[in-house]
Amino acid sequence: MKKNMLSAAFSLSLILAPAVLTTAFAAPTTVQVTASDSTGDLSYPALYTESSWMSLAVPLADLGGSIPSDLSLDAGTLAAGTTITLDGVTQTGDTALLHVTVSRADTGVSIDQMVTINVMSGGQTVATLSIPVIGAASSD
Repeated sequence: MKKNMLSAAFSLSLILAPAVLTTAFAAPTTVQVTASDSTGDLSYPALYTESSWMSLAVPLADLGGSIPSDLSLDAGTLAAGTTITLDGVTQTGDTALLHVTVSRADTGVSIDQMVTINVMSGGQTVATLSIPVIGAASSD
């Protein structure tokens, strides 16, 4: 019983924990995970698997003031079979929206993990994001 309660408390803390952005030049700042719909932007505290509608909002200042043409993501700390793919980048004001797809090879296995994503340009890490990735197990 205690183990289940601790596991539930840990999972809840991951869900409620804010995403964090760190760069080589600044102290950590909050990063929003956003999704757009016809009513405007919605904010989410985590990336959800089996989604291709989520974006990571990164201040342009953390990318050197503009969006590099060779921007890529490295999410090497994810559980096996889970991927985060950069689909494109758009600019909204002074923010870069990194549009991502999050998927799993096996949807029968749940994931509730804090992941570190390196935002790369020119082979160098320009920013590091830490954010929960969540996906419930499902059966066919």
